[in-house]
Amino acid sequence: PQVVQTTDRAQKVVETLFARYLAQPAEMKPGFAARAQASTEPRVRARAVADFIAGMTDRFALREHARLTGEPLWD
Repeated sequence: PQVVQTTDRAQKVVETLFARYLAQPAEMKPGFAARAQASTEPRVRARAVADFIAGMTDRFALREHARLTGEPLWD
């Protein structure tokens, strides 16, 4: 049960970050934001967001989630 709960939280973090960055690419680091904003094609924007998230450490992802949502998932 604890592993499932941790996995669910991690999935929520990634889903939330993806949706937020897709809607507001300027929240990402400049290089990734520029890639996302340079195209009107949804697939290209989604790839830039996915690449940014894929390069995150777990700790950075959690800090970003807390920064963007005000909702820390782990203490």
